[in-house]
Amino acid sequence: MRGDQKGEGTRRRASHPKAEPPPAHPLAPSELSGRLFGAHVSVAGGFERAVERAIQCGFSAAQLFLKNCRQWKAPAMRAQEASAFRRAASSSGIFFFGHAGYLINLASPSEPLATQSLESLRDEITRAELLGLPFLVLHPGTGLHGEEPKTALFRLAHRLRLLFPADSSEPTVRIALETMAGQGNQLGGQLEQLAWVLENLADPRRFGLCLDTAHLWAAGYPIATRAGYRHFTEELERLGLADRIWAFHLNDSAAPFGSRRDRHEHLGRGTLGLAAFQQILQDPRWSKLPMVLETPKEGGMEADCRNLRAILPFLSPSHSSLTEGSPEKVRKLEKSTSVRRLPDL
Repeated sequence: MRGDQKGEGTRRRASHPKAEPPPAHPLAPSELSGRLFGAHVSVAGGFERAVERAIQCGFSAAQLFLKNCRQWKAPAMRAQEASAFRRAASSSGIFFFGHAGYLINLASPSEPLATQSLESLRDEITRAELLGLPFLVLHPGTGLHGEEPKTALFRLAHRLRLLFPADSSEPTVRIALETMAGQGNQLGGQLEQLAWVLENLADPRRFGLCLDTAHLWAAGYPIATRAGYRHFTEELERLGLADRIWAFHLNDSAAPFGSRRDRHEHLGRGTLGLAAFQQILQDPRWSKLPMVLETPKEGGMEADCRNLRAILPFLSPSHSSLTEGSPEKVRKLEKSTSVRRLPDL
C-alpha cells in the first residue's frame, strides 16, 4: 500500500482534527449489488470515526491503520475506544480489516530491526484483536541489496513462524501478505515468492494473501488484457494461491507496466486502465471478498465514491464486452508478455 494516508498520523495528534465533509454523492446499496466494496478510511479522531466515515460513503468494506503507519510506538489502545468501535462496526454491517505499519520488515538482515518489527507486529495483532478485526494486511518486507531473494524469504518465513508457533491456539487475527511491485529488494513482487512463504509456515490457517492491482501491474503481470488475466489466474491456481486470497486492493497505477515502481492512481486514469477491474469484478472466485481502494485522497471521501463508481457498472452483464475496447498499446501485451516466473526456490 502507498502512503496515501500519510497525513493521518499528524491529524490524529491534533487535539481537534479538522472535520472532513461527507461525500455529496454516497454510494447506494443497490450500486454495490451485495458485494464488499470500500476504501481505506482514516481513523483521525478515533476508531469510531472510521466507522462513521465508511457509513457516510456507503461502503460495505473498509481498511484502516491501527496506529500511525510510519511510527513504531503508539499509545496503548483504551478498552473503551475498542468497545465503541466494535459496537459501531457491528451495527454498521461493514466488513473492516487492518493494514500493518510500513516500518515493519520481517525480511531484514538486521536482527535489531527484525526484533523491533516482530514487537510492533505483535502489538498490532493485539490491537486488531481488541477491535475484532479478522486479519491484517502486511508488506512482506525488503532484503539486503545484492542478495538472493531466497535468503530474505527464509528470514521472512522464520520470523512469521516465531510470530505464530505451531502449537498456538486457534487464530483470531490472521495475516494477509500483500503482493508488491518488487521495487528494489522488495519481496512479494512475484507470486512464487509468496507461494513459497505460505508453504513453509507452521500454521497455514493464519496466513493468506491480499492482491494489489497496481502492484501486480507494475510487477509485470499483464492483468489488463483477457489473455494476461487468464494467465495470471492460471498461475494463482498452479501455485495453490487462489484459495488463499482474502482481500483486494483496487488501485490503478501511475507507473508503467513492469516498471516495478509503486505509484497509485485514480481508477481509469493510470496505465492499468479499467479493463483489469472488469475482469476481477466479474470473476466469481472473488465475489465474496472485500475489495478496497487505496487511491489518492486529494478529493477526500468524495474521490473514493467517484473511483468506485467508475468500476461498479462492471457488475452488470451489459458491460461484458468492455475489455474489447482496451487501448491498442495494452492489447499488445497479450502477444508480448506472460506471467513472470522465478526459478524453483
